[in-house]
Amino acid sequence: MALSGLGLTTTISHAADYAVYEEHSPETKPMQPGGNLRTLNRVITQTGDAIHLDTETGIVSLKAGTYRISGVSVVTYFDATADTDGRVSAAARPNASYAMLLHPGKASRDVEPLALGTVATANMVPSLVDTILTFDQDTQIVLMHQAGRDVEGIYLEVYVDNSDKHVMARLVIQKLE
Repeated sequence: MALSGLGLTTTISHAADYAVYEEHSPETKPMQPGGNLRTLNRVITQTGDAIHLDTETGIVSLKAGTYRISGVSVVTYFDATADTDGRVSAAARPNASYAMLLHPGKASRDVEPLALGTVATANMVPSLVDTILTFDQDTQIVLMHQAGRDVEGIYLEVYVDNSDKHVMARLVIQKLE
């Protein structure tokens, strides 16, 4: 922006580093007790070189800096025999669950997450993450989801009607500085 009308000739430029990643469901994947890795497997958009996704592992690499990270993670009850029409089963008393951001390999009740998502239920009610994090050095993060110990019938991904377009999780990351 030039401020020449005020006698100033300062130019301000901003490099844009941002990304949107999603986990689509190429398979039907049951939850396991405890923290479950969201395998983000689609790059929707990515600009700059500060943010990178490994689509095989779901690990996001970030260069040192401050980031705004927003995300969503959904889990659902599913009956592979009854729910062949694209619908999913619901539970009258669904499990509580939540998403969290962690460093890879750190999922444990003893490790404090980088950020916690809102409490949700396993009836396709999303857990939302919205945070600002600063990293002093290059780092890696993952999106996880947990729904307790008894997760029978709860799924991270549902693949029906030959469609992998079921977005089960999403991260939007913007480097602020």
